[in-house]
Amino acid sequence: MPPRDGIKTYVPHQQQTGPVRDRGDYVERIKLPLLIRLFVWLLVFRSAVSLIFALIVGLAPDTAVANFVSTNFDAWPRQMPPEAVFYVSAFLYGLTAWRWYSRDWRARWVVMFLSGATAAKMLGNFVADRAAGSPTPMTQNQEASFFVSVMINLAICGYLAFYPGMAQAFKETPWD
Repeated sequence: MPPRDGIKTYVPHQQQTGPVRDRGDYVERIKLPLLIRLFVWLLVFRSAVSLIFALIVGLAPDTAVANFVSTNFDAWPRQMPPEAVFYVSAFLYGLTAWRWYSRDWRARWVVMFLSGATAAKMLGNFVADRAAGSPTPMTQNQEASFFVSVMINLAICGYLAFYPGMAQAFKETPWD
């Protein structure tokens, strides 16, 4: 409030409605690690592309572009129409991006579990296959891509579990 006629007036301190450090309800946000931000943007991109594909297949189903999209990008079984597959994919990618961006600790733990379990399952199957004497052994290229897949899954699991600041960026409880 501006002073009137040179007279200073007392304005009481307005109460703050948001979180305040002094009250103890302020939670400092840790910057989201770069790879997580890139992953969120990848999910947003995939959601947008899936939505565009759904619109292409839904609005012009008999065109060459729609046939190309449904033939080359629809990985689900044919019991479901390609348009529905793309809508479901767009929704799931968007939901996952939102959960990662909102720093949901459950999203972090699910991906850690899935990547670690996938690597363990692949290695377990590889060891069992070797012990049983596989009738169709892997070629050198197949074996190399197999071990690259295992290493990528282990790297994702390790990154989410041990990268500095990851636990702080995905706090399970805001009052810690």
